[in-house]
Amino acid sequence: MTKIAVIDAQLGGIAGDMFLCALVDCGADKVKIIKKIRQFEKVFAGSIIKDIDFLTTETHGIKATKLHIALEEKYSERQATEMLQLMTKCCNCSKLSDRGKQFVLNSLKAIIKVESVIHNKSPKDLYLHEASSIDTAVDLIGSAVALEDLNLFEDTIFYTTKVAVGGGTTSFSHGVVPNPTNAVLEMLKSLQIPIAGGPVDSELTTPTGVAILCGLNARETLFYPDIYINKIGYGTGIKKFEKIPNLLRVCVGSNINEEKISKDFVTVLETNIDDVSGEILGNLIEKLSSEELGVKDVSIINGLTKKNRPLSVLKVICSEKTEKNVVRIIFEETGTLGIRKMINERYRLERHQTIVPIKIMKKDFKITVKISKDDNGNVINMKPEYEDIKDLANVLGFSYKKTQELVNNLIFQKSILKRR
Repeated sequence: MTKIAVIDAQLGGIAGDMFLCALVDCGADKVKIIKKIRQFEKVFAGSIIKDIDFLTTETHGIKATKLHIALEEKYSERQATEMLQLMTKCCNCSKLSDRGKQFVLNSLKAIIKVESVIHNKSPKDLYLHEASSIDTAVDLIGSAVALEDLNLFEDTIFYTTKVAVGGGTTSFSHGVVPNPTNAVLEMLKSLQIPIAGGPVDSELTTPTGVAILCGLNARETLFYPDIYINKIGYGTGIKKFEKIPNLLRVCVGSNINEEKISKDFVTVLETNIDDVSGEILGNLIEKLSSEELGVKDVSIINGLTKKNRPLSVLKVICSEKTEKNVVRIIFEETGTLGIRKMINERYRLERHQTIVPIKIMKKDFKITVKISKDDNGNVINMKPEYEDIKDLANVLGFSYKKTQELVNNLIFQKSILKRR
C-alpha cells in the first residue's frame, strides 16, 4: 500500500536538523541514528563530535524533539567535489541502501548545483562553506537512516506545504544576505514550491532543509491530501520566537483513496519449445498443474520462430520455493536447453475456498467455491471449482456451460439472501 508523508513547513519553515528531529519524533530509532553519526568523524578529518543527543523539549506548549550536538571543526570550507566524496564514504560506512544513498547525494547535488549558478563556478572550482560542515552529513545521512528505519523509502509519496522562509537578513560566510537566501530561492524555484514570507524577522528555511525536499522529490500541496494518519512528528531548532512555535511537522500515513489490494512477488519461468508433440505438452501441463507442486499458473502460447518454424512458448508462474522442482520437470519433459527466470511483483486479492450446498432437481449437491477479497474484506469475485462443475454436469447430463450458469445463479442468490 502506498504511504504518504506530509512535510508541513508553512509556519516554521524547514531546516535539516528539524526534519531529522521530526522523523525521530515519529518513532525513528535515535540510538541507531546516533551510532551511525558517530562514524562520520573517521571520514571528516579535523571534525570531532563532542556530544550528540535527541532531546524532548517544548515550544509554545507543544512537545517536540530537538537535536543537541557539540562540534569541533578544523576546516571551514571544502571543495564541492571533495564534499561529494566524503558524503559517499559516509553513506558507505553507514551501510545505507541504494535508495538512501541516492537521497543523500541528490540532496547535496541540489546544493552544489545552485551554488554553482549563484557563484558562476563549475562544481570542480566551487568551494562550499556552511554546506561543507560535518553538520551537513549529520542532517542528510541522519535523515536517510531515519527514513529507512521508518520504511519510508519504499512506496512513499512525499508532499510539502508552501514553505515559510522568514524575513530580515542572515549573516554567513559571504556576508549579509536577505531572507530567503539565494540558495533557498534557487532550489524552491526548481521544485516549483510556493513560499510564504515571514511571519518573523529571521531565517526559517535553510539550504539543507530545501535540499531534503529536492532529494525526496517532494510534491507541492496547498492542503493536506486525503490520508489516514498513522504517525505525527514535531522537530524544532535552537531558535525561539515570540509569535510562532519554531516547528516542522511531519505526518505519515496511507492514502484513503487507494484501492486496498495486496502485493507480493512471484517467479515467472519461460522457455521456447519446438519439435515437441501436443501429447508431450498436454502431459507437461498435467504434471505442472498437480496440487502437490503448487504452481500458480501454466500457459502455452503458440507462435512462429525463425524460418517460420512453429513454436510453443511455455510460461509458468510459481513461488521461489517451488521453482527448482518446476525447472526440473520442464527440463525432463521437454528437452529444452534453457529456461528464463524473472521475479515479478504482482497485485493479488486474498483468496479462500468454501463449500456451498445447492439443490438442483430436488437433489442436494456441494460445490467448492473460490472467493477473492480485497484488504478490506470486500468480496470481489466468486468462482465455482472447475472439477466440481464438470462432475456435476456428468451427473445431471447437462453441458458444462449450462451447469456453470445454473450453479453461478444459485450461488449468487445465496449471497444476496445472506447479505439481507
